[in-house]
Amino acid sequence: MKLNNEETLSDTEREKLKRRIIRSVRTLRKKRKSKQRARLVYSVAASIAILLGVFRFFDLSGEQSLQDFVDKEAPFVDVRSSNQVIVVLGEGKKVQLKEKNNILKYSPNGKNLQVGTGEKYRQTLNDEDKPVFNTILVPYGKRTNLTLSDGTKVWINSGSRLVYPVVFKSDNREVYLEGEAIFDVTHNSQRPFKVFSTNQEVRVLGTVFNVSSYLDDEKSSTVLKSGSVLVTYAKDDEKSFRITPGTRSSYNNVTREVEIQDAVNMDDYFGWREGFFSFKNHNFEYIATKLSRYYGIEIIVKGEQLRADTYSGKIDLKDDVNSVLQTIGEAYQFSLERQADKIILTTKQNL
Repeated sequence: MKLNNEETLSDTEREKLKRRIIRSVRTLRKKRKSKQRARLVYSVAASIAILLGVFRFFDLSGEQSLQDFVDKEAPFVDVRSSNQVIVVLGEGKKVQLKEKNNILKYSPNGKNLQVGTGEKYRQTLNDEDKPVFNTILVPYGKRTNLTLSDGTKVWINSGSRLVYPVVFKSDNREVYLEGEAIFDVTHNSQRPFKVFSTNQEVRVLGTVFNVSSYLDDEKSSTVLKSGSVLVTYAKDDEKSFRITPGTRSSYNNVTREVEIQDAVNMDDYFGWREGFFSFKNHNFEYIATKLSRYYGIEIIVKGEQLRADTYSGKIDLKDDVNSVLQTIGEAYQFSLERQADKIILTTKQNL
């Protein structure tokens, strides 16, 4: 909406503009190291705020960005409490996926969404020039497959949220991820594909890679299977790393340290797509977290020693969680107690 000199800003418009200014200030602050520059940013923000009372011709009709939508409007659910995959369309309509219809595919123009092999939904695009964002919410215990309008395939793991445009409008193809997903990106040398997550940005032209960025994990990571990607960590002075196939790049959200690992086992990061977990010297606390998300039940590991014990092997995810834990427990001597909403693992010597 454009305002001329005769019009005034409504309370809603003022609030929107205020939030936009605050976000701009925060963005600029991240790029400034010195206190002097930070004070300058605040001065600019204050000046803009003063201008609200003097001039009345702000343009609030600018195109909404992916980050704007994520910050203000993107739907969110408790992935621990929900029991169905939900797709929230740009106009607010919610589509709940049935267990056997967890495959989603968009038409090249983004207007049609096919669920499984049957159901189809027509996406409303009122303005061809403005992006419309959809959100997929995948609770613990569920997974889903998605084909975006450009042909890019995404396998979304348990406890994840993916925000994406129905059809890519600009020179860049951009999506936002909380959780874990595997991307097989359709190559386009003129339009890079970017995956944004907490403290991490992954930029590619066309390749296969895994991104893991759960909000309750200490680390965010990218593992490259083929092609080439550029990983940028915004909170680490915007350092960028180009990694090669077989490499894992991770960022510690607590210490802000970056770690690059070569020749990692691809099964550790891509196996869940094929129905198995592969572990190599992983401790039980890590394993319990992975199994909790996959099966959708809380697993508590009691005792420092048991949490620190490591396990190597391949787990068939077609088995139920009790069978998986009992098999591991026979070798590692822990006891399993099943309650209504959780499983407790305890070292047998402590019983």
